[in-house]
Amino acid sequence: MTIPTILAALSLLIAPLPQQAPQASPIVVAPQVADIGVVEPGSTTPAKFTIVNTLKTEVTVLKAVPNCTCTAISDVVGRTIAPGATLELNASLAAPQAPGTKEAVVFLTFSGNLVASAKIKGEIRMKVAAEPPYCDALKDATRGTVKLRSADGKPFTVRRSGGKDPVFVGFDPAKDAPRAEYEVAWDLTGRACEQMPLWWFVWTDRSDCPVIPLRVRDECTGSRHDMARMKRFWIVKESLVVGGTVHNQQPKKLEVELEHYNPPKQGAVERPDWSASVAVRSLIPGIEVRLTGKRDLPTACVLELEVTASHGGMFDGELEIETATGKGRVPFTLFATTW
Repeated sequence: MTIPTILAALSLLIAPLPQQAPQASPIVVAPQVADIGVVEPGSTTPAKFTIVNTLKTEVTVLKAVPNCTCTAISDVVGRTIAPGATLELNASLAAPQAPGTKEAVVFLTFSGNLVASAKIKGEIRMKVAAEPPYCDALKDATRGTVKLRSADGKPFTVRRSGGKDPVFVGFDPAKDAPRAEYEVAWDLTGRACEQMPLWWFVWTDRSDCPVIPLRVRDECTGSRHDMARMKRFWIVKESLVVGGTVHNQQPKKLEVELEHYNPPKQGAVERPDWSASVAVRSLIPGIEVRLTGKRDLPTACVLELEVTASHGGMFDGELEIETATGKGRVPFTLFATTW
């Protein structure tokens, strides 16, 4: 055999195999993505899916697991779908309090080692919209402005921004009447990395939108933020807990979800006690918080909290959560009526 012939044969052996397109699942979910559109923070919106069995044999739903506690689903486990028949899956998405896009997925497992999924997504939009909806402190930027506009065109008042009196562009609150649109400055000059906040909070006088959280986009608030998560093996599911409004010194009940975290080991549980011995503390003067319950999930746990305020006013800061593996913090806001 000649050398050119040998080389040609070797080239065929080492040539990459042609990629095959993944086969479509015989279990079809329609719609593949249920877009619930624009929803308000804290609202719960229903969605409906149809599961279609395109096989010539029946299948049984073995599992139906949402990837988020924000999603509730109808009980379909154990239901059998005849050949060519359908099964209805009802779901709902509980929107978080922070604005932005929210997605949730329901993972379905069927007999015969078949799988499918159903996705819900929506855009959480507040009554007062911020443009942009963040503080862009990247590339050495330390200050900027954001435009605030009421969706219904009604005038409102900006009460506080970044823990201080607001700084306006082209508006003097001592002389000018309230408007439906403002340009407000933010300034993070001099903040060390460990002091860089995740959120810049703007407070208004609107009861349907008392606080507007602006995400701080900075090198210190990305992957470098909360490096202790790597050793304690958990993170807080939502990066902001909005307590809403409390009236007449009545306690406020809230839920905070902790999610197991171990990307380097593909989620392997190296510390089974990662969610054990939970304690919760308030780091905000005037706010008290106590743990009233806890629900353990396969890869998460839900903490049930009760929050009280010692006086009326606007509160923003952090809550500290401690488990057997370490401490972590979550930003928190609350408005308490004056009494």
